[in-house]
Amino acid sequence: MKVLMIGSTAGKLHKAEKEIKEALECRGHAYAGIYRAPGDVRNIMKEIREYAPDLMITEDLEGFEMCTLTDAVSYNLIHCRQLHLLLSGDLTNERYLARQLSLLMTFVCPDTDRATALKDKYPDIPEITTMEKMPDDIPDEIKEITAFVFDSHKYA
Repeated sequence: MKVLMIGSTAGKLHKAEKEIKEALECRGHAYAGIYRAPGDVRNIMKEIREYAPDLMITEDLEGFEMCTLTDAVSYNLIHCRQLHLLLSGDLTNERYLARQLSLLMTFVCPDTDRATALKDKYPDIPEITTMEKMPDDIPDEIKEITAFVFDSHKYA
């Protein structure tokens, strides 16, 4: 499985990148990361398409501000399973959750209260869940890595 992680260089996920990369690679997954600095306006869609991931993981809606000419979220054009980890209480791109989103997207929150609040606020989100209730089609080793990411934020 080819896994692509997208995050911010200011984000906490970036600090855990080495451990995540090693864990994925030792389980036989190819891994790549794209990290953008705060205020970086570069459109990374070409890089994502070239890597052609089987699974894309983002932190805190990184890249959701990239939109098509019709103002749709560009990630809707990526045809792979997507896990969007909502780690921060302050999601800069939260407003994009109100737009039409791909059924390939799953949003993962640290707790049920946060997942419920976001689902109430944005009822059209395709799938929003917690670590404990991840979809069955996500491989167990990816669930383990994602659990590591959530745990690493407790002390970061």
